[in-house]
Amino acid sequence: MRRIVIIIFSLVLAVACTGEVVDVSADIDEEDVIDVGGEDKKDGNPAVPFVPEPEPEWNEYITVSAVAVGDNLIHSSIYNQANIHAGGGDNYDFAPAYERIRHLVTGYDLAMINQETLVNNVYPPSNWPHFSTPGPLGDLMVEMGFNAFTIANNHTLDIHTDGLLASLDYWNGKITEGHDIAVVGAYYDAEDRARIRTLEINGVVFSFLGYAESLNGLDEWLLPPAEVGRFGGGAVMELMLAEIEAAKAVSDVCVVFLHWGTEDMDRVEDYQREAARRMVEAGADIIHGTHPHVLRDVEFIARESDGTNALVMYSLGNFISSQIVPQTMICGIFTFDIIMNSQTRAVEITNLQITPVITHYERGHTNVRLYPLTEYTPELAARHGITSHESYNWAAHVDFTISYIYEMLRRTVRDEFLSYEYRQ
Repeated sequence: MRRIVIIIFSLVLAVACTGEVVDVSADIDEEDVIDVGGEDKKDGNPAVPFVPEPEPEWNEYITVSAVAVGDNLIHSSIYNQANIHAGGGDNYDFAPAYERIRHLVTGYDLAMINQETLVNNVYPPSNWPHFSTPGPLGDLMVEMGFNAFTIANNHTLDIHTDGLLASLDYWNGKITEGHDIAVVGAYYDAEDRARIRTLEINGVVFSFLGYAESLNGLDEWLLPPAEVGRFGGGAVMELMLAEIEAAKAVSDVCVVFLHWGTEDMDRVEDYQREAARRMVEAGADIIHGTHPHVLRDVEFIARESDGTNALVMYSLGNFISSQIVPQTMICGIFTFDIIMNSQTRAVEITNLQITPVITHYERGHTNVRLYPLTEYTPELAARHGITSHESYNWAAHVDFTISYIYEMLRRTVRDEFLSYEYRQ
């Protein structure tokens, strides 16, 4: 055996040195050759059969970074200042209102938002109680990186079915332009609703559904065949659960947008926790809650079927607004990672953090803009226009201060989810 190894080494050396192939087969004695499949021809002993090493088991983990925000509620003060920034006419520049927090939402693989007001290019802008929002607002949201939108909320029918259809046309136009976005919660007809919206991100397939608990009593304004996803009990709940099961069947991660709960109340209601558990068992992996306009609790719910966890964000508060209740000025930007095992396709949601953001405006609801809490000063808080509103003291009975902001955060956000720099 030593001889054949030496001969093979000599062959390799010869090729390396001369660059030519040298025939050394004549130097190999037959008695020195081992037949791997039979016996050693020298001593007649059976040869050990060659068994290849088994391929090691390995799992590749795929990560999708995600950001979620609450109600993008565009009051007249916000679209009027955008009109001024753009020089008037039919032009609007909403970017200044978001510029200080834009870096906190840009660059994520998945970015989710409740577009509370109907974005369209048909109807003139209008304020509460029947909102209409110019198209450039939607353009900016897409430009900032948002790619999953819900339009199911209590303002979905503010400008009747025709307004809803105009908004659907706007969003479908963005998709036609080549933007890879999902828009859910309202549909042209039953066939459109049955077409489950999905996005494939880094090899992970996400499905999206959207539901609203209330339409502000405007249900009769919804004309067939248009449909709006509704949250409720009985047959409405059974339809939701069936749609969640169908969405989960075609995706790795099922996201359910829910516009629910009592406005301006930061406590999670019992019926929400019960409904959330039923939706998680049906296949919801992420529940994105909005409507109360204030932050509410966040929790992970384990499925009884397999023990996997779903993320439930009961209320993300406002993203931006010009409301007059102090607590609605305290917003949250939620970030987390979705990690999937590429072999088993099992999903885990980790690294959840909430970054507080403050909606600020001056006296008379002017210069509405967002600040990260780290940049928000006592001087800004003292100048907040909410303190000059005629109903402020009557409605709130609080001083809008930095201490008040942190008090509300401690009341609504668990320390484990609050970014370290904001814990006090």
